[in-house]
Amino acid sequence: MAIAVIALMLLELLLLLFWAPLFFRTGIVLFNQRIAASPAELTQLSLIGLEYDLPTDKWLSFVFRVLPDRSVAFRESFAPGYGGRYFPLMHGQLVADKRRHEVRVIGRCSWFALALTVLVVPIILVRPAAWPMLGMLLVFYMGYRIQLRRYAEVVEAVRARVRSEFPQRFVDPGR
Repeated sequence: MAIAVIALMLLELLLLLFWAPLFFRTGIVLFNQRIAASPAELTQLSLIGLEYDLPTDKWLSFVFRVLPDRSVAFRESFAPGYGGRYFPLMHGQLVADKRRHEVRVIGRCSWFALALTVLVVPIILVRPAAWPMLGMLLVFYMGYRIQLRRYAEVVEAVRARVRSEFPQRFVDPGR
């Protein structure tokens, strides 16, 4: 069973690394925010360079890539950095839906984290000495809370792009 979980983790890592479109479109949705936009705003919307509208001082930066279906996938960068580290529980997707007049920011659960979460209780029931594995659930929860805040920043950056405004961090406060 441990080999299967490790194989799943490596498979997910490869799918993230190679930006597999199927991977970014499937999974359990843990974050879903809708941003209303008029048809005119949707035609003018450009999500290219969105990583430059996000704060980069505390955590690893996000990386964005356009998928073949014209949606935009995003995840934490694998580049080394000096920012804080956390377990990335979600991978994201931005979908501009012209029929519903909205842009959706979607965060889907990591397959590895889901499998390990489901397997923790049976593992502990079979091997009671494995109770320290419950600490992984706390690590997942902390990563999830951090990512919720970071995905909210993505929502604000997309909302600013839809409204053709500068992100709040670029606005000079009145003196």
